[in-house]
Amino acid sequence: MPSLSNRKISSSLIQEITSALKSVKSYGSIEIYIQKGVVTQITVRNIKKTNGSIK
Repeated sequence: MPSLSNRKISSSLIQEITSALKSVKSYGSIEIYIQKGVVTQITVRNIKKTNGSIK
């Protein structure tokens, strides 16, 4: 298996990841799904924090 430093990442994939990171609001995450060495999905989750209590 080639080392990660030898793999080329396309500029379009870098742009997609950058865009996903920028779209996360105050709290959130991104998930990058990889199948057989290929990125197949980027999921963005934004989290809304709240102070509401349930009584």
